[in-house]
Amino acid sequence: MAGGQGTRFWPYSTEKVPKQFLSIIGKQPLILQTYNRLKAFIRPDNIYIVADKKYLELTRKSIPGFRETNFIAEPSPKNTAPCLILSNILLSQKDRDANVLVVPADHYIPDLDIFTEQMQDALEFAHNRYMVTAGIKPHMPHTGYGYINFDASRSDRLNQTRFFEVKAFKEKPKLPRARQYVKQGNYCWNSGMFVYKLKFFREFLEEYNSYYAGQYEKLEKVFSDREKFKSVFNRITPESIDFALMEKIETVKMFQAKFSWSDVGAWSSVFELNAKDSQGNVNINHHVTINSHNCLLFSTENKPIAAIGIDNLVVINTPSGILVAPMDQLQKVKEVMGLLK
Repeated sequence: MAGGQGTRFWPYSTEKVPKQFLSIIGKQPLILQTYNRLKAFIRPDNIYIVADKKYLELTRKSIPGFRETNFIAEPSPKNTAPCLILSNILLSQKDRDANVLVVPADHYIPDLDIFTEQMQDALEFAHNRYMVTAGIKPHMPHTGYGYINFDASRSDRLNQTRFFEVKAFKEKPKLPRARQYVKQGNYCWNSGMFVYKLKFFREFLEEYNSYYAGQYEKLEKVFSDREKFKSVFNRITPESIDFALMEKIETVKMFQAKFSWSDVGAWSSVFELNAKDSQGNVNINHHVTINSHNCLLFSTENKPIAAIGIDNLVVINTPSGILVAPMDQLQKVKEVMGLLK
């Protein structure tokens, strides 16, 4: 899934070139890192990217040799539930018995071998008619993630991977509740990665969400007529797959990820994932700091940033704008886009 706008990474990420097509962590665009991670155990002709058609050229530019036939064009952005319905209809025409791994294009996962091992286990386990999701063990009470409450006493094992029964999905909590989740120990962050069999996905919608099951049927009937399909799709109510299905379904299992993971959700992720200097600063592109601590300095411009006597600040300089913000206020960057518009 590569249709996100990356609004929390303004002014580097913009609607024209969102974060998945940028080298935010490492030297490659995030979408290329994701593609290479999947290519380690999935044939390239079985890797599909779904996004707005306007991002096709960016996809080709980011992934050398990527074929347009493997690009699934969304008629309009409708969140992840309609996105996966569209993808499911197309892929089911190729092989409805296939299992599918759904991942966002903008995550950072450096542990390739562990990721490969666990995802291969999940793909095999999905034959048991489960929706499978990856949970991330929380190392802090984070209010920017949804949580998965799982039964640690009940699990199925496949190879070295344990699949736990999911008790409930929880929306992004307030800080006191997040602290409680972490303390209890049977909560994981929701990674937004899913594994399931294509033919079961439609059955799950029929069982647990009549509205989206109906939309699936309508879209499938007009799939060969591009204009009719676009018209039906554009009228669908936008919704996340978490709310549309995952929070309702009973046949869902979670495995706890053993690999390192970041959703690269805000500039704070860049600060957390990069090396610090002796004063705790992340200094990308050789800027100057004097008596400054725990700051992030980032620029795509050929001129230096000088930071004097500041602490816990982020300074971002790109052709699209300049951002200056305290580290603990970075979740509000998304609001900037609305104000600018």
